Amino acid sequence: MATLQTIRNRGGLLVSIVIGLALVAFIVGDALSSGAGIFNSSRNEVGEIAGESISIMDYQNKINKNEEMVKMMNGASALNDEQQTMLRENTWQQMVMDIVMNREYDELGITVSGDELYDMLLGDNMNPSVRQMFGNADPNQIRAYIKSLMDLPASNPQKAFWLNLEEQLTTTRKLAKYNDLLAKALYTTDAQAEEAVENGAAKADISYIVKNYASVEDSTIQVSNDEIKSYYESHKKLFEQPESRKIVYVNFDVEASGEDFTETEKWVAKLIPEFAETENPQEFVDLSSDKKFDVFYYKKSEITNDKLADFLFNAKNTVYGPYVEDNSYRISRVASRKMLPDSVRARHILIAPENNNYAQAKNIADSLAGLLKKGADFETLAKQFSADQNSAVNGGDLGWFGPRMMVQPFSDTAFFAKVRDIKVVLTQFGAHVLQVTNRAKPVEKIQIATIEKEITPSQATINKIYNEARNFAARVNNQADFDKSVSDFNLSKRIATLNKNDKNIAGMDNARELVRQTYLSSTPGEVILNNEGSNIFDAGNKFTIAILTDVQEEGVAPVNTVAGTIKRELIRKKKAEVLEKELQAAINGSESLLSVAQKAGLEVKEASDLSFNSFQIPGAGIEPKVIASATLAEQGKISEPIAGNQGVYVIMVNNKTVEDVTPESVAQSKTGMDQSNKYRANYQAAQALLKNAEIKDTRYKFY
Repeated sequence: MATLQTIRNRGGLLVSIVIGLALVAFIVGDALSSGAGIFNSSRNEVGEIAGESISIMDYQNKINKNEEMVKMMNGASALNDEQQTMLRENTWQQMVMDIVMNREYDELGITVSGDELYDMLLGDNMNPSVRQMFGNADPNQIRAYIKSLMDLPASNPQKAFWLNLEEQLTTTRKLAKYNDLLAKALYTTDAQAEEAVENGAAKADISYIVKNYASVEDSTIQVSNDEIKSYYESHKKLFEQPESRKIVYVNFDVEASGEDFTETEKWVAKLIPEFAETENPQEFVDLSSDKKFDVFYYKKSEITNDKLADFLFNAKNTVYGPYVEDNSYRISRVASRKMLPDSVRARHILIAPENNNYAQAKNIADSLAGLLKKGADFETLAKQFSADQNSAVNGGDLGWFGPRMMVQPFSDTAFFAKVRDIKVVLTQFGAHVLQVTNRAKPVEKIQIATIEKEITPSQATINKIYNEARNFAARVNNQADFDKSVSDFNLSKRIATLNKNDKNIAGMDNARELVRQTYLSSTPGEVILNNEGSNIFDAGNKFTIAILTDVQEEGVAPVNTVAGTIKRELIRKKKAEVLEKELQAAINGSESLLSVAQKAGLEVKEASDLSFNSFQIPGAGIEPKVIASATLAEQGKISEPIAGNQGVYVIMVNNKTVEDVTPESVAQSKTGMDQSNKYRANYQAAQALLKNAEIKDTRYKFY
């Protein structure tokens, strides 16, 4: 019978359902409420969705429930920082979609009836994810187990898990109905499909010349402030921007000093006499080193440090080092020497544990091993008993494999076993009956015992660097102070544009607190303070001092912030006008494109098989205007100047071909357009709903 462990073992699918899908609700429990008492105040809100206030208490409760579900699914006791961050973000996105989409479902009357839900979970049309979760077991057994869950108390984790899944499947069904409704509103006509086919069927081979915008100096083009303002007013849509903050900052890197290198080397060197004499190098390494003993055996060519390899293959219980590698001081010696093959061929019978009962699996494996030792046929038993069906069909044969291609207990047993020996070995997959059938020629290999000590900054070094940062910070009250101090201290100033949910910025892997406090600041030019009121941020491996330089609110960017961009665009347009006149003068009186090119001092280039659907012109880049002109132009006629992305073009169509438009190609085009329109409509509808919801995300106040 299925258990929670079965669900956990099949958790990959559920993870994709629960976490991966953007529009699937992960949340268990009642609909969102605005909270009560103190949690109604704006200072305790993490945001607002479609006018509905979301309190920190509601948000954290959802996170906590999600966390319990994720831990249960993956058999984990806790989530790391990265997983917690991902969970918070996922929970927020799903809360947003829950509220926005449920309002849309209510307005459209989209529901899932009790009969529909029963059919998905227990009926004849059982949802495939439910079937797969139980390993496609007999539907009657699945139904019996699900019904047994309903008799459990609400606090039972298995029941909570199942109720959560019901909620997910309900939301998924609503979304499917919504998308079907959108799809029914879309229709591709035969004429549209035929036009699309014709656009791709007509192809042109062209000759062209291009005079690049760079051929005109920017200094020769004048753009007035009035022109910039006029362009801004008529193109405001182009300048919509998300909320952001800009900062300048300096880092004081916390790095090991020369004294730290020396002390680490001394510490390692002191171990050499005892390390050389020990009869149990593995235990010595495990007790003394930053990293555990490596049980792997290496041949000489597999050791990347040539000096180390030469030393160890010629030395007898002698220690090599100290030496520096991967920011650690190391000492190494040979722990063991053996003649071992580079590869073996083996076969196995895998007994998978039922309900994690490894003892039972081993007992079965021991029994099979006993039968084999008495003369039973390995291939027959493998086909009958092995849970590894990929090898079972071949009598358990795994083929040839190297020492790191299998899990360690299996690999160790295989490489040290004699040919034809029968061995039983336990791994995370279960109990294996193992037999080596062939071995490559043995070569000398060594097991290396290495003690390593990471070179880290001492407390004295950290204090010294912190004092340097503090001296810098003490001089900084505004941006002018900051810039002067950067120069005085001979530091490199960094600039960053931050979004409110950023976790990292250039030069800082742990910048969340700085980002959060940046958004809690409001005045450009002010020093950003941390939670304790200090202007020094401790990011673990560096100390950071930062100044807020600019605050950009969501909406249309002010004209002064985009004036440079507008000016460049206007310069390009005016350059195009200049070049169009020059090329038109070259065209006048010319009978060939070559003649135009010679007058303009340009080279004639070729491009073939251009259609309306072409993405770019080979050798020229993305030029949609030029491509469109080529498909429409008359063959053998010199075109008018065409202002493109890179410059101004003149083209001539040398040859045109039109492929046959068949009913089959039109039908195929129609199907493709229908599918494309459906996907685009689903995405655009979701984006429109989110935009109209006017979502306010102020989680940076708390996380």
